[in-house]
Amino acid sequence: MSQRPPQIKRKRGIILSTKGWQRLQAAEQRSISQNNFGKPYTLQELSDRTGLSPNTLARVRSRKVAVDQQTLESYFRAFDLTLGAEDYADSDITASGGNRQSVLLSGQLPLDSSYYVYRPPIESLCYDAILQPGALLRIKAPRQMGKTSLVARVLSQAREQRFMTAISSLQLADSTVFTDLKRFLQWFCVVVTQSLGLPNHLDKHWDDLFGNSYNCTNYFENYVLSEIATPLVLAFDEVDVVFDYPEIATDFFGMLRAWYEKARYGDGKSELWQKLRLVLVHSTEVYVPLNMHQSPLMRGWRSSFLPLPKSKFSIWPSDMGLSSPKIVQEIC
Repeated sequence: MSQRPPQIKRKRGIILSTKGWQRLQAAEQRSISQNNFGKPYTLQELSDRTGLSPNTLARVRSRKVAVDQQTLESYFRAFDLTLGAEDYADSDITASGGNRQSVLLSGQLPLDSSYYVYRPPIESLCYDAILQPGALLRIKAPRQMGKTSLVARVLSQAREQRFMTAISSLQLADSTVFTDLKRFLQWFCVVVTQSLGLPNHLDKHWDDLFGNSYNCTNYFENYVLSEIATPLVLAFDEVDVVFDYPEIATDFFGMLRAWYEKARYGDGKSELWQKLRLVLVHSTEVYVPLNMHQSPLMRGWRSSFLPLPKSKFSIWPSDMGLSSPKIVQEIC
């Protein structure tokens, strides 16, 4: 009885790995921001750019249907990327579950995380906003919607522009920091200077003869902003914490509003304050008991995340702690 020759297993092709997908998304976002006025590409526009059919592009982007290597190379090349061995995986491995994870995520996602969902045009609008001198960007969304992860990407984009960045997470402040305005503002000044690698010079720029907001403003104007040569993006994560201390909140947000206005005075100090770009992050469910004429929350660029119905979710709908939002943008 003759033995049958071994059957040659047909190669099923490859799909994008999590790293490759993340690289491609990031490159697309840069192109959208720089070349397409922040407007997401349609499949037809991507087809014109890559030379691939819309159906092929849909298969690539689904990361479920195998394609050949030349297809991925064409897609990557269209965005000035070179396809590497870590950018794709064999479809047989993926089909068996080797390229998927089922995990519960919360908090900030790493910059290279494949679980982060890009939500055009939110990212490109935020990137463009911080390029404006003296900008104020407010990111407002319910908890567990990915605000901190978005801010991390905004700051990363700023660093690519050679900007300096600092983030003040107000949840890290001890309760004693909120006992009075002076202690809070001095804590804030020191946190920012440490983030920038600058020494603490509170003793040289703080005079109790003046008010606390004046002293804090003087510290930034005559020390921090005068010391740095490039723009500074200063982000405040979880500003909701301050809302629990109305006496501090009123003066603190009034001061930030004054900083925003200083960049627009047109006097000798305006150019200095134009170096500063503020990012305020808070949740929509928080009530803000502030005078609208004092609050920076009524100024600048505002991005609000509105969740779509669950049927709109395409990947990782419940495990990510993120939804796929639309944007409401207002320029005041």
